[in-house]
Amino acid sequence: MRYAAGDHLMRQGDPGDCVLVLSSGHVKVVARDGAGHDRLLGIRGRGELLGEMSCVDGEPRSASVVAHDPVLATKIAKAKFVGIIGERPELAREVVRQVSGRLRAAERKQSELTSDTVETRVARVLAELAGVFAEDGGGRGVSVPLGQEELAQLAAAAHVSAQRALRGLRARRLVVTGYGKVDIPCLPCFVALSGLNRGKDVTGCGGVGVCPQG
Repeated sequence: MRYAAGDHLMRQGDPGDCVLVLSSGHVKVVARDGAGHDRLLGIRGRGELLGEMSCVDGEPRSASVVAHDPVLATKIAKAKFVGIIGERPELAREVVRQVSGRLRAAERKQSELTSDTVETRVARVLAELAGVFAEDGGGRGVSVPLGQEELAQLAAAAHVSAQRALRGLRARRLVVTGYGKVDIPCLPCFVALSGLNRGKDVTGCGGVGVCPQG
């Protein structure tokens, strides 16, 4: 099935009648809180399984899934999906692996709220998104096509705090900010110096010349 940017693949509160496997493109996972505000929970890319929880536990969708860019996905009806994972243990293990990975990521982010600075959280979110949006053979730089408010939500930070963190990363030539996007000119420098490792006073190469990080 094909979806245009902005299309809903799944809606929060709907019954889980199918799963989707992303063949190409990216989607946003968005949940509406009790105050009626939508919050971005994550970005999913090629190879990801969507909607499996509702098909397994019978509960309504816990979040909406919206196409970030043109998406191609394979739709599998609930009954067929449940039958497949019952018959093929290797697929059941893959489902468990993806769900477990998301739960671990959620637990890690919760612990980061008290142990990490906002800059470190923003840097970690950008590093994770770089892995999602990186293109095969695309060079050492990566463009993350999300706005600063969306990055703040993913980092569980106030918008102004995320802006301050991005200014610090920009001053060290680790990112270039633009409308609705953040460019990472050199991913090796970013991972080494952005707060994911020590060396906060070191400036990145900015994607120019030979990268000192190799």
